[in-house]
This record gives sequence, C-alpha cells and structure tokens, in this order.
Amino acid sequence: MKKCEVGGQAVIEGVMMRGSKGQATAVRTPDKEIKIEFKKIIPITKKYKFLNIPFIRGIFVLLDSLITGINTLNYSASFFEDEDEIESKFEIWLKNKFGDKSNDLIIGATMILSFFIAIGLFVALPTGIASLFNMRLTMPAIALNLIEAIIRIAILLIYMYSISKMEDIYRVFQYHGAEHKSIFCYESGEELTVENVRKFGRFHPRCGTNFLFLIMFVSIIIFSFTGWGGFFERLILRIVLIPFVSGITYELIRWLGKNDNKLSKIIAYPGLKLQELTTKEPDDDQIEVAIAALMSAEGIKPKEKTIGDLLDIGSKILKAEDIDTYMLDAQLLLCNVLAKDKVYIITNREKEVSAKDEKEYLNLIEKRKGKMPIKYILGETEFMGLDFDIEEGVLIPRGDTEILVEEVLSVIGEDDEIEICDLCSGSGAIGISIASYRKKIRVDEIDFYNIPEKITKKNIVKHGLEDRVIFIKSDLLSEAIKEEKKYSIIVSNPPYIKAYEIDNLMDDVKKYEPHTALDGGDDGLIFYRRIIKESKYVLKEKGLLAFEIGHDQGEDVSELMKEAGFSNIKLVKDLAGLDRVLLGYFKY
Repeated sequence: MKKCEVGGQAVIEGVMMRGSKGQATAVRTPDKEIKIEFKKIIPITKKYKFLNIPFIRGIFVLLDSLITGINTLNYSASFFEDEDEIESKFEIWLKNKFGDKSNDLIIGATMILSFFIAIGLFVALPTGIASLFNMRLTMPAIALNLIEAIIRIAILLIYMYSISKMEDIYRVFQYHGAEHKSIFCYESGEELTVENVRKFGRFHPRCGTNFLFLIMFVSIIIFSFTGWGGFFERLILRIVLIPFVSGITYELIRWLGKNDNKLSKIIAYPGLKLQELTTKEPDDDQIEVAIAALMSAEGIKPKEKTIGDLLDIGSKILKAEDIDTYMLDAQLLLCNVLAKDKVYIITNREKEVSAKDEKEYLNLIEKRKGKMPIKYILGETEFMGLDFDIEEGVLIPRGDTEILVEEVLSVIGEDDEIEICDLCSGSGAIGISIASYRKKIRVDEIDFYNIPEKITKKNIVKHGLEDRVIFIKSDLLSEAIKEEKKYSIIVSNPPYIKAYEIDNLMDDVKKYEPHTALDGGDDGLIFYRRIIKESKYVLKEKGLLAFEIGHDQGEDVSELMKEAGFSNIKLVKDLAGLDRVLLGYFKY
C-alpha cells in the first residue's frame, strides 16, 4: 500500500477529506446533487513550524481538527436548514453586535461547552465513581486508575451505541464507513470507483475512533504515576495532563498509520473493534460522495464516464426499482440527452460523455426511478405513426386508442369534407391523427383544462394543421351547443375508470397521469351519460358517436346510447379480446 496522508471525517450527508492539495467537503444535497467546497488549507503544524515538535504537536493538531470539524459540520448543515425557521432574539443580537464574527463566537462557545461536557462525562464522572471503590476498599493507585479507565471505556461504549441508534447519526456513521473504504482503496492504488471502494473494509487504523480509545489507553499508563489524591486534585491533574496525553496518542496514531507489523496490529485492534459502532456499511450514493471529496482533496480530476458506463448505471438503478423496461428506458433517456438514436449509443459504448450530459442523464434516471412515465420524461410519444408532444397534465395516448381512430377513419372517405369533434382531446392525438390521414376534414379539439389546451395547440402547429384543426376550451359540448355547431362525427376517449379503482392503478398512472382524465365517477359512466345527452344537440342527422370504453363497459354504454336514440351500435374488441370501442349513429 502506498503512503497516504489523506484523512477526514463524516459530516451531515457528506464527507470532509484533507489531502495533499487541500481540504474538500462533499455533501449530497436534498435534490441529490453532490456539492463540493474546496479550501487550500495549510495544517497548523506546517503553518507554524515551532508547533511541529513531537509529543507537543498532537494537542495543536487536535484543536485544529476540532475547529475544522465544527466548520465543516456547519457547512453541511447549511444545505438542510429550514428556510421557515425563525432566528432567536439572541442570534439576531449576536449578528447585530458582532456581524460576520458572530458565527466564530458561536463556534468558540460550542467548543468550550463541548470541552466541559466531555470533561464531566469522561473525566469527572469516572473519577468520582472510582473514588467510591477507594472509600469502601483500600486499593493501590494503579488498580483505582484501571477501574477509572474501565468505567470511562464503558461510558464511551454506551454513548457510542446509544447514538448509533439515532437515524441521522446512523447515516453519519455510514458516511464514516464510506470515508474509510475510499481511503483504503486510494492507499491500495486502485482506481476510485464505487465498485472498487465497495470491496474494501471500513475499519482504518488512523481513525479518530482509534484516537479516542488510545487516549484512554495512554491515560491509564500516565495517570498510574500520579498516585491517587483527593477528587479535585485528581480532576485538575487529569485536565492539566490532557495536552501531554494527546501528544503521545497523536505520535502513536502516526506510527500505527505507517506500520503494519504484529505490535501495531495488537495496539490498533481495540480501536478497530470500536469502529464497529462508529462506522456502518455505506450505500453506493454515500461512497460516491466520499470519492468526490477524496479526489478533490488530492487534486484528481474525475474521469468522464462512457456511454457504456452510463447505460450500465442507469439500467442498474431502474432494475432495482422493478421497472420491467429498465434497459430500454436507460437507452431512450441517454438518446434524449445526447440527441442521438439508439443505434448510435449501442455501437459507441466507449465514447466519453461530458459531465454536464452525465448530470442531466442521471437526473432523468431519478425521475424514471420515481416511476414517472418515460414518455413524460421524454416529452413526446408516438401514436398512429405520428409524433406528439406530451407532458404531465395530459393523458399518454395508448396503443389501444388507435383502434378507435382506425374505426373512425374507416367510415370517412378520402375526399369527404366533414366536421369532426375530438371531445376530451388531451394531447389532441385522436383528432390530429384523423385530420392527418383525411386531408379535407375539419376538426374541433375540445377540452376543459389549460395543459391540454397548451399541448393540443402545440401539436396542431407541429403537424401543420392550423388551417383545419382548432382548439375550443369548453366543459364538454357546452360551447358547441351555445354556438349551434353541427358535427358529422364526435369521437371521444373520456374518463371512464371507476373512482375507487384509481388507487389500484400502477404507480406510473396514478402518481403522474391527470386524474381528471381518468376518473369516471362512482360507476365510471358519468361522462358517457353527459356526452350522449349533449351530443344530440350537435350531431347531424345520422351523425356518428364513437367512444373508447373500459373492458367491462360495453353493455352499459350500449344501453345508454340505445335509450338516447342511437342505432346500428357496433362494439369493437381490442387485440386482447376485451371491449374497447363503441360506435352508434344518431337519428332525430
């Protein structure tokens, strides 16, 4: 393994690394991006040479690390602050009084408070408990110091175990594991990839957890020479000796990091076991953050991923979400980002992709991972051999609906000059398709909502049909009735799903497609009743009313049409043999 001075710490949803080029803190923000703050920092012992004296430099390195740790924690926490959180009167007073220095004062106060809490918990309390043993039993000083050390270690273990059960701390410990695994991978000279990092262990001899344990180990030896006086005498003596204990421990940690012999393994073993509490196995996203921090701290430029890399990553993410079309979806999304066809990306897997395109692609993968329909992500779909723009707010045209269009086209001659209404138009796919294949007809696209209006108008222009197809915003046929319009054909794919069944639909549908285009009321027939009733006012003599229907609605909708005076009613099934289209002619 190569020599490596990289070290770091876990922060809130991120990792800080110190390397040869500087200090980098990488944080996974709430929107899933990795933000990196890089600082060119000179360690205090290099900045001030007189502090770099063995057995003394340790306390200065420790203080420097504490300040850095609090600053990086503040940086990571800034991404998760509640914007609605109101500052306290004390915070406002501090800012008004000290300006930009107010944050430094808070950090300083935090360090002092933390110091006194640590002294109370890990020095005063163990010393006090050990004193009880001395009151009841006459014991030598070395035995009392050993009891004190055991109590201190027990308190540390209980503390570590307790906080590891907190969800937020558990995630910090996962990032701690990611930090160690990344450093191990780097020290081994392997390329810093998620796959490579994942196979390394998470227990590192230069860890701060080791430092904590070794401080206790060193303190046992040193305090054994101080005898066992009164409580306050011992307390003050232990506080005074903290710099000395820290200095020796620091040199011991440096030695452990440079040696891999039997003695070093024996000394490091307890601290490594303690890391079972303070580190947890990270997930791939957390490893990715740790890699980003390490590479930035060491000045390593990230290698651009290839088309093949991104396809593999995208497919893996989508497959883990049980998306059946994971491979095809990954390909289509990359085609969209690179503005290339599928043949290109399949035959050019070794081509590198820019960081900008990689980021855009992974954002699209995240959307698909959340079960957003691929066609909404791409913003287009194919229907009747034509391309249509779509977005959330309009129903995605289905292949089954092509049966409805084909049935209507079958009753329109090539030279017929008739007026058609596409009711509940959505994207306008039905009416525009009919107008595209029958060059002399005119079509009114009718819908009640703003997004269908916007998308239908875009698709009218896209297919160059502005002279024969118009959009009318209307609550079903109310505007047509008001304007006394007359149509030869009304074609409609209205909402027809029973209200209580919507929650049972696939996530792709119920989470993203507009419920206004799905919900047909309690029995699924509410729109059929209204359309059949209103159509009688706008259909010409022997005018055709053509519906798409649900698989179990053929009989019910047929009865509604018969009762309203429609005849020659025809039921058409889809390729699965299910009821799909219903047509009937109106007679005055």
